[in-house]
Amino acid sequence: MKKNIYVIAHRGASAYAPENTFPAFELALKMDSCGIETDIHCTKDDVPVLIHDATVDRTTNGKGRVNDLTLEEIKRLDAGSWFSPEFAGTQIPTLEEFLEAFGKKVHLVLEIKDEKATRKTFQMVRDLDLLEDSTFISFNIKVLKEIITLEPNANVGFLTSYVDEDLVKMVRNNGIRQICPYAPSLSDSTVEMIRRHQLDIRVWGVDTEDIIERMISLGIYTMTVNFPDKLRDILKRHMII
Repeated sequence: MKKNIYVIAHRGASAYAPENTFPAFELALKMDSCGIETDIHCTKDDVPVLIHDATVDRTTNGKGRVNDLTLEEIKRLDAGSWFSPEFAGTQIPTLEEFLEAFGKKVHLVLEIKDEKATRKTFQMVRDLDLLEDSTFISFNIKVLKEIITLEPNANVGFLTSYVDEDLVKMVRNNGIRQICPYAPSLSDSTVEMIRRHQLDIRVWGVDTEDIIERMISLGIYTMTVNFPDKLRDILKRHMII
């Protein structure tokens, strides 16, 4: 991965616009984010689309599992009104639409939620010559192992809600060079242990400015946040960027 990719917009600038939609991604760019993180599931007809949950219930006006709905059905849903009437009519994007719109503008952090989406996601990124500018992340080690099999030099990161030394060794032994832990769970000693194993650290769960300050005190600057503007301002104040 390129150096100094610090400010990563979580599902876009999702504090200000509906998550995983073009308005949130476009706002993330305006806020000068270094990267945009998004989530990938497959539709019933095997099209990778950007949505966090396995169902459409929370973030659209529809109901049902993503993998039980066709792309045509997904595209008819309103993915903006739940957040604000201002975003009424916003659609769920496909991965292809996202890559074509943002792939050359910002680092892409692609969380593969659905194991079935792994190969298609990789192929789309590769075919658009975006491998260098993308990181594949997942809580599912099988997903990351498949990516590494397809391209040993791919940027991959293992998401986890806890960290211990056995987990870190497992990550290293599978050829993964980045671990993505839940920020509030990290202690000084845990961070030191991760660094002894020479893993890069990118944290998630950075929901408050206090957590940002805590991460900075630990020397962790790569954070996935809903409010990229605030993170950038704090990093500037500390003269990190």
